[in-house]
Amino acid sequence: MAKNRENTSNKSSSGNAPKKSALNSGTDKVHPKGMPISPSEEGIYEINTDGQVNTPPEESLEKTRQNRVTAILGDRSELVTLFVQAYNRLDKTKTCLESILNYTKGIDFELILLDNGSTDGTLDFFKQVPYDRKKIYHISQNVGSLAPAPHIEWSGRYIVYIPADTYVTKNWLTNLLTCVRSDPKIGVAAPIIFNVDHNETPTFTFSSYEEMQEKAAKHNISDPRLWYERLIMEPSGGVYKREALDIAGKISDYGFFHSSSDYDLAFRIRRAGYKTILCQDTYVHHDHPRTNLQGKDLEDRSRDLRAAARDFEQKYFGINGWIDGSNFETILLSTVDIEQYNGRNKLEILGIDVRCGAPILELKNKLQMGDHFDTRLSAFTTDPKYWLDLKTICVGEVTSDRIEYLSEHFTDTLFDFILLGRPINTYAVRPVDLLNILLKKIKPDGHLLIKLRNTFDVVTTLKSLGANLNVGEAADLPAWQINIEDFNRHVNTLGYQIKKISVENWPMDANIQDVVKRIVNSDSFSDNKNEVLTRILTRDYVLNLAR
Repeated sequence: MAKNRENTSNKSSSGNAPKKSALNSGTDKVHPKGMPISPSEEGIYEINTDGQVNTPPEESLEKTRQNRVTAILGDRSELVTLFVQAYNRLDKTKTCLESILNYTKGIDFELILLDNGSTDGTLDFFKQVPYDRKKIYHISQNVGSLAPAPHIEWSGRYIVYIPADTYVTKNWLTNLLTCVRSDPKIGVAAPIIFNVDHNETPTFTFSSYEEMQEKAAKHNISDPRLWYERLIMEPSGGVYKREALDIAGKISDYGFFHSSSDYDLAFRIRRAGYKTILCQDTYVHHDHPRTNLQGKDLEDRSRDLRAAARDFEQKYFGINGWIDGSNFETILLSTVDIEQYNGRNKLEILGIDVRCGAPILELKNKLQMGDHFDTRLSAFTTDPKYWLDLKTICVGEVTSDRIEYLSEHFTDTLFDFILLGRPINTYAVRPVDLLNILLKKIKPDGHLLIKLRNTFDVVTTLKSLGANLNVGEAADLPAWQINIEDFNRHVNTLGYQIKKISVENWPMDANIQDVVKRIVNSDSFSDNKNEVLTRILTRDYVLNLAR
């Protein structure tokens, strides 16, 4: 492991629990950096603000917060708090701490080590960690990962939560701090991390810890083009600004479990006015598959997840953190060629019924890969519950209305891209009429990204025969009957073409697919059986329209 760093007044004596803060004990205490706090003989705690100034308002709320927090923290304004929480699995905890001390260089940080009731010697190991500026907390019994939160004190301007089965890599913290410090509006910068959700999987593979570190070192090169704005993300290894957490609230809402607590934190930070950034230029390894329950009962976990989803929707008035925050529309965005926009200045994007806005953020991120940093998002939603979260990511107009009144909005703007989140033939308005409205809103060289629900598929037939299909809410949307050939002809009469076409299939299990294939392969169908099978299994046609 890494050598000791210089001694500070925050040093914990090996073998003893750390001293309690003067804020909740009768012992003298001076913060290692910043404003000293010490009790008088009368028990009064004096906060020394000598030499500090009350900073004036800046051009933005976030900039004002940043300057005031910097002034308040004083010498601690660049301090990072690394918070490592462990419960048994000592071998992984050792690897975690070794990676932190080996790969966190040239950065001023304090280390908070929390043993959450381990029985495998974790506490003794923490006492031996060769780092002077550390605090150790020991929980007598594990009653959940959130139980210790009210008792933890941290001094840094930035805080990073690291589960003990997470291994950091070369340049990880330098990269994340570069991102989070680049814009007062960024509240958190998180790395891509293995074995989590949210479309964060790295592009490289490895078969050992050593190979992972080697490939991560080559990968971890700071690149602002790879700073993706996201609605939700995994907090492990992410750098959070103190001012963002102070406004949004603590790390987690006590009412949530598992991934819903991640979604909740991201939602609160965005609604406090901050961006949540996924740094694709930085990889950190999470050595724990989500499918490994560590001896937990599957039904208990499923119950907790159902309760968390229910409570999230209650807290956010009908919004589902996962469904409404991670509808990335990967296939639809794969039809976009960013090279044709080289040399363009500001690009305008309009998202229509994109839930909380993940598809238009992903389009913005994709264009950013082509050095297009000046992209403005606007949004239109027919469901007002999404309005607030759309406002957190859009600089342009955000409005809620019935789809037939779309033409009355955005009257002063033409768009480079319009992305329609719902299939165009699932609205009450005739799809050809809605198409006419949409095409009038795009620039002469703009693109319309839409889906057409396939109404000649097999799902309706199978459901009428009593098949138990778990295909989601999409099957319940009524749709105008129009086939892809007729729709294409209408597109052509308006002077446009389908530049690219793809399909999204119904999510059927293997047994149902086998039944469908046997039917199609019977003598009752034409020789072009593959074409027939593709058509009836297709849920939506994915289309990129342009002149």
